Formats: sequence, C-alpha cells, structure tokens
Amino acid sequence: MKEKILETLVDMGFKLEKVGECGYSFKYEGAKFLYLTDADEDFLSISIPGFYELEDGDVAKFCCLSEKINSTLKYVKAYSIADSLWMMYERELIGDEDLEKIILRMIIHLSRGLDFARKTIAEIETLQSDSSDND
Repeated sequence: MKEKILETLVDMGFKLEKVGECGYSFKYEGAKFLYLTDADEDFLSISIPGFYELEDGDVAKFCCLSEKINSTLKYVKAYSIADSLWMMYERELIGDEDLEKIILRMIIHLSRGLDFARKTIAEIETLQSDSSDND
C-alpha cells in the first residue's frame, strides 16, 4: 500500500522528499506536509510537522492551542512532539478506495486546520496582551 500511496502523491503533482526512516515530505500551499510511513500497510497518516514551537516556556499558550484544535476540529488532531505541535490526520485504509480523493481530503482538512491554528494563536496572543494590559 505504501507504494500505491507514494505513486498517488506523485500523480497528484507533489515532489516527494525522503525524510529519514519516518516518511516523505511534500509541500502544499507553502506548508510542509509529511506522509508518515508505518509498518501497518492499512494505516495512512499525513501530518504538518512542527507547525508551532513552544516559545519562552509559555506552556499555557502551547496547551491552550492544542486543546482548542483537538476540541474543535474534526478528523485533525494536534500532538505534542518534543517542544512543538504537529497536526495529524490518520485513517484506516479499507481495500479499493480512491486514494487520490482520500489524500486530497486529508490535505485539505490539514490545511484548514493550519489556518484555524493561526487564527487561534492570534486570539490567544490578543487575550494575553489584553490581560497583561489590565494588570
């Protein structure tokens, strides 16, 4: 299945770049995506790696962003890896599915999730700024 997925990504026009043993990166609308290869051939995982870094020990903002993504968005989830947030869409593959359609939907959901995350970061920063102005 991995070879079919790679072939589909290339057919869709993506330029794949091998990333160690973890998978293949590609870009969509300026954002870096990562197809994570897994030993389970029936599992498909695409992520946006490290879209948000923990800054100056601001764990509250980091956790607030993760919580907002995970409680609001469907299909897309935020995971903390090291000192960064990754956004992932994972799904089981069940036979003769249209991989191009599935992958496109996954990428679109992740891209929309990234837009949501950016807006949420701006909102959190505004709230923090307002809060510090009132102190």
